[in-house]
Amino acid sequence: MAFLVLASVGMPGDGNHAMRATRIPLLITLSFGALVTVGCLVASMLSLRLPQRPAAGIASLALLALLVACLLVPRLF
Repeated sequence: MAFLVLASVGMPGDGNHAMRATRIPLLITLSFGALVTVGCLVASMLSLRLPQRPAAGIASLALLALLVACLLVPRLF
């Protein structure tokens, strides 16, 4: 994702041609990230329902919360 954002920065005076060129890969990357997040939520909920491994579900939710926090912290400043 960071590589695509940096690649979309064009030369001064270029307009938005570089951003339009990388729009499709950026959308694919964002949709893939959303799909992975939903998959992690479903997997952690299923793991919490199993009697053998509730700690794995809690750990996966904690790691997912850490990932979301790391992604949102730069937006707060």
